[in-house]
Amino acid sequence: METLKRTFGIAEPVRRGMEKMIVGADFRPAVLGGPSNLHMDILNGRECWVDWEDVFVGDGLDGDVPDFHTEFDAIMRGKQR
Repeated sequence: METLKRTFGIAEPVRRGMEKMIVGADFRPAVLGGPSNLHMDILNGRECWVDWEDVFVGDGLDGDVPDFHTEFDAIMRGKQR
């Protein structure tokens, strides 16, 4: 971030921080494959690398995937507290 500040000014690290905060709050239901780190990988400059976790997601015991409404209801109940 210090290099970005020296090269592009103070606005670049602030913008990157805001984008990372927005991407970190991303919600993608398990029905659609669960959360994806693609956007965070792009912001961190790791979009060209494939790691072990990118290929083998989960523990292999994901037989019971909740439906969208159940998962979204649980998330909204957690935010109300």
